[in-house]
Amino acid sequence: MTGSVSVVPKVTEVPPPRALGVVGAGQLARMMGEAASELGIEMTVLASDPSDAAASIATRTLVGAADDPHSLAALAAVVEVITLDHELVDLDELDALAERGTPVWPASSSVIFASRKDHQRREFQRRDIPVPHFVILEEPTIDDLEAFATTLGHVPVVKAARGGYDGRGVVMATTLAEAMDAALEFATRGPVLLEERLALLGEVAVLVATGLDGSRVTWPVVRTVQSDGMCAEVRFPSGLSATEEQRATQIAVQVADVVGAIGVLAVELFWTAEGILVNEVATRPHNSGHWTIEGSLTSQFENHLRAVLGLPLGATEPLATHVVMVNVVGSATPGDLAAALAITGVHVHDYGKSWRPGRKLGHVTVAGTDPESVRVRAWAGAEALGTALEKDRT
Repeated sequence: MTGSVSVVPKVTEVPPPRALGVVGAGQLARMMGEAASELGIEMTVLASDPSDAAASIATRTLVGAADDPHSLAALAAVVEVITLDHELVDLDELDALAERGTPVWPASSSVIFASRKDHQRREFQRRDIPVPHFVILEEPTIDDLEAFATTLGHVPVVKAARGGYDGRGVVMATTLAEAMDAALEFATRGPVLLEERLALLGEVAVLVATGLDGSRVTWPVVRTVQSDGMCAEVRFPSGLSATEEQRATQIAVQVADVVGAIGVLAVELFWTAEGILVNEVATRPHNSGHWTIEGSLTSQFENHLRAVLGLPLGATEPLATHVVMVNVVGSATPGDLAAALAITGVHVHDYGKSWRPGRKLGHVTVAGTDPESVRVRAWAGAEALGTALEKDRT
């Protein structure tokens, strides 16, 4: 009897994309590039200047503006997926890239929550996500400010609804005249956001990563310490109670559902005696998550790449009982790298930027078991590197 052979068609799996494009080439793109190298991912950055932080480590660097359609088209031509180093982008141009066949994650429908505070506040309020009391003014008048101040019982905080970051675009006014001056200045660039001034117990942050398949991970809640509106220090653990941490994470996940961001979403929160409220969101890796490079099983940068490329997300459990990250901001003169590295346990991250007072130049991280020792060494490392920031005494 003659036998027969059946041929089973070979099933070829489509490999995940390996060519990633990043709009922007700042320090976040630089740290994405370090994670990309470990995963064997080719990363092309669209830099505004050849000296940008990520340009020296990227596989390929294109020079052009983040809102220039020709520059964006050139980036799309050499990559399979595009992500963002910052939110200061043209949302319509992001849509155009996606429509022409290059996936962009996060999509413009998510980025708008980070780039336009007016949209964010209205949508969060509509979805019952806790935010400070606010009003949005297109053409502010003194009558508007007086009416809102009367409702609050104090002079409101004034914010530019679009384009502010690291304390820029925020005025903690003490008089109505000062608030009015700020509102009129911000109104030349778009809507103005007035908010209540909260009595803070502190500020915290939660990072959420969401994959293309809807999978999701969160990192532990961390305490963030600000200096002149800029993040100076991040501490794990947060110091909140277990109930408060659970609430903070619950709010962050709710925000992630509403925003719909693919990749890392950072949710900055106000911690008050009355509860926890949303301050800001960032639809990308964030300063509050730099501690995860040494402090968790999978860093925010690696998980962001995994998410936007359709790869499985990594676990986020902490690797130490205490982790502190301190930013290095340029002072009058550069510091001493050797002195910083001589401190036990200090991990130095230099962003490759030229020294300039007030510029965010890098960060240091220390992990360990003793909270006071970890914090002292982290600050000693940053101070050895010449940071202009001063240690908060709380």
